Amino acid sequence: MRKYLSILISFLIGSCVDPYNPPAVTAPNTFLVVDGFLNGAGASTIRLSRTQNLKEISKPPVETRATVLVEGENGSSQPFTEQENGTYTLADGGLQFGQKYRLRIRTAAGRDYQSDYVIIKQTPKIDSVSWRPQDQGLQFYVTTHDPSNQTKYYRWEYAETWEFYSAFFSRIEYLNKAFAYRSENVNHCWQSTKSTGIFVGSSTQLTQDVISNFPLVFISNSASNRLKVRYSLLVKQYALTDEAYEFWQNLKKNTESLGSLFDPQPFQALGNIHGVTDPEETVVGYLSGYSVEEKRIFVHAWELPNWRVPTMYESCTEDTLPLIATREKPSAFEMADAGFVPIDEVLSMSGRIIGYRMSTSYCVDCRASGTNIKPSFW
Repeated sequence: MRKYLSILISFLIGSCVDPYNPPAVTAPNTFLVVDGFLNGAGASTIRLSRTQNLKEISKPPVETRATVLVEGENGSSQPFTEQENGTYTLADGGLQFGQKYRLRIRTAAGRDYQSDYVIIKQTPKIDSVSWRPQDQGLQFYVTTHDPSNQTKYYRWEYAETWEFYSAFFSRIEYLNKAFAYRSENVNHCWQSTKSTGIFVGSSTQLTQDVISNFPLVFISNSASNRLKVRYSLLVKQYALTDEAYEFWQNLKKNTESLGSLFDPQPFQALGNIHGVTDPEETVVGYLSGYSVEEKRIFVHAWELPNWRVPTMYESCTEDTLPLIATREKPSAFEMADAGFVPIDEVLSMSGRIIGYRMSTSYCVDCRASGTNIKPSFW
């Protein structure tokens, strides 16, 4: 939820003709942000933070030492525990599908907030995550259905992970002002990212509760190295109420639609969390209740058409640096001190080290773009 707020404010500011510093730019951090959901089949996590004005560049301040409760419509109450600053967790709380619950929050400053009651929906399983080559890349799709015809509204998120190699294989590292043989692999890495768009679908116009080949992520075959070696896509699916679907649809329109001064202007998508101490206070967030269904697939490079997928290291070059600086070149030690990374030794005819092949950290150390720790699911 936090990632959409600044976009919404930016759109509103962009409609101004005369120079103006609106409150959104200079206002203090006053709005509470509630991010999370009630999980009907596992632990629930709620993150509390505060909004920032557009001039702030630091991370949003978190709301610590709050009291967070989930209350059932039947009078039950269970507390969340603050696991880390601003993050509150309820271990599998036995929330029942089909029952209604709400969230109650009291901040350390004594201000009270509560959500509307929301029903816990059981999310149908994902039938398939598939892909299809297109001229410019790979399009991924999700298919699902509810045989009971009860879900109707869906939302998806995804996480990508891909394997890649740096431009150069490095055998040497520079440590404590000395060159030594490297003990850790820095050539083979994995990179991950999560979806930032809003993906919602509905089957209300169909005779059956079926979502078939809903388009999710598209991966270019010329602007990314995601498909160079091996790629994994993890799709998460959530069942929504009609009210939640409307909220996400409105938020999608706000964040993805740009128009002229004469077009309908974006509006603030109203959530279902409210101030109790001050009913006029703005609260950012929408609470839903559901279980989560996941499906992961892998795509190998050999499964794809004969594309020339870039490595993203096409501009990388290396240079040979001597041990002692010359009029033409600085020494390998000077370049290493400046942040360049050794690749390998340069030997004389007699086998004596006379220099090192070097390049930038980005071109040599894949950790500049990812991690060399293999994912558990790989």
